[in-house]
Amino acid sequence: MKLNTLAITAFFAVAPAATFAQDWSGAYAGFQIGGSQIDVDGAGPGVDGNGPSYGLFAGLNIQSGNIVYGAEIDYDTTEYDIDEASVEVDSTTRIKGRIGAEIGGGLAYGTAGAVWATSPELGDDNGYLFGFGYDLPVTTNMTVGAEVLQHEFDDYNDTGLDVGVTTFKARVAFNF
Repeated sequence: MKLNTLAITAFFAVAPAATFAQDWSGAYAGFQIGGSQIDVDGAGPGVDGNGPSYGLFAGLNIQSGNIVYGAEIDYDTTEYDIDEASVEVDSTTRIKGRIGAEIGGGLAYGTAGAVWATSPELGDDNGYLFGFGYDLPVTTNMTVGAEVLQHEFDDYNDTGLDVGVTTFKARVAFNF
């Protein structure tokens, strides 16, 4: 996880600063890559995990003055492994609402929504998520960004396990 954070920080340190006005309204789509930290309660001490994820997202923003509202859906293929429990998570799907404002040439936003996860060992379950992100325009049609999300699954698929997943993602989007 520290390597992901260092790579993302270095990426934004060398990313070009936006010097033009950005209209955030409209549809967008892109890809994301990141990592996760997983905490499991109810399975005994020391059961947690981590792993990378790769995925696609698409959304729609509406700008009113300096405020931007939007909705987004994304899908990630994951390689999450939960230590000592021999459990994997194969994929996650999210649907999120977003609200943000232009800050420092980019879009800072908060997000919340629903998440579905698929595990061969534990089955499928849904939970909720919340988080924040920042998108920075590189051109008028392309942005780079980062997003941190906290996912919560209470009593995952009636197993008695409460699962919390923190994700950190680097994102590239193309605006239409």
